[in-house]
Amino acid sequence: MRLAADEHAAGQARRYARHWLADQSLSPRLVDDIELVVAELVSNAVRHGAPPYDVELHQAAGVIRGEVRDRSSALPRLNRAPDHNGGFGLGIVAACTARWGAVADADGKEVWFEIDP
Repeated sequence: MRLAADEHAAGQARRYARHWLADQSLSPRLVDDIELVVAELVSNAVRHGAPPYDVELHQAAGVIRGEVRDRSSALPRLNRAPDHNGGFGLGIVAACTARWGAVADADGKEVWFEIDP
């Protein structure tokens, strides 16, 4: 799904995730975790990346996978010393998912996560 190219993108992505998750028969906690991860990754894309921003969710073989794309090829890095200025986002992603990573290509990057319900 293509998102707004501004500060509204994270809320839009959260609503998209909530709608998609409604059809997946998942626990409320898992739904909350996925919404949070999607919102964090989109917020990071808006803050550090470049539009357009896209988000997708898939489920295959019992694994939920989310992908957030933007036009910047700069890969995100886990901040080992978050503070009052921020830096908590990827720590939240790591805590709520089984796996996550990022891949750059000629069109920008994709940051992905997987959760095993």
